[in-house]
Amino acid sequence: MSFTGIFRARDGLAAVVDSKGSRIENGQLVEDYVRSPKKFFPFSGGVAVTYGANQIKIKNQARLFSNVWNVEDLILTYLQSRNNLDLEFFQSFLMKISSDPDNKSKVGIIVGRKIWDGNYMIESHVFACNYHLKRLAPETACCMTGGDELYTRAFDRDGSLSRISSIDQLQKTAAAKLERLIGFYDEELSYNPVGKPVQSFFVR
Repeated sequence: MSFTGIFRARDGLAAVVDSKGSRIENGQLVEDYVRSPKKFFPFSGGVAVTYGANQIKIKNQARLFSNVWNVEDLILTYLQSRNNLDLEFFQSFLMKISSDPDNKSKVGIIVGRKIWDGNYMIESHVFACNYHLKRLAPETACCMTGGDELYTRAFDRDGSLSRISSIDQLQKTAAAKLERLIGFYDEELSYNPVGKPVQSFFVR
């Protein structure tokens, strides 16, 4: 399930993500040792992070069976041509994920954008077959997070993060908090869907 988030301060945005990949085996979540999916994607003036399903099936009318695609490959291919995740990307992604009704697991994409100095926007997109929900973070919100509920609740309820005005300090604080939570839930859960190393990236 993973954990990803984009955090906003007066002078920038920080993306903070875990590095663990999971898959379902015999009805249970287990660590995917074959793949370590990329979860953050810098582009000109912004950054995106992903959570939820990291692969989707795309049906081609000329083929009998659907092809399985990594979400990260779809994002990276688009960024190579446009260097931005724009409306056309989200429309094309919805068409791809809706091409096969087996795409029932949701894919989450959070995007942070620099509008101008001192003005940073965060938006959330959630996809499944024939489903797309877009939300904009209120101006007062310091972050949008996605992934495992234990982690998202811990961050979304932490009012101290909104009082940090420096993106350098916010990035360090958020990354350190995620490190601590992973260590705690490694001990408490039979399977922790979020894992180290923690990665982060910032946009000024």
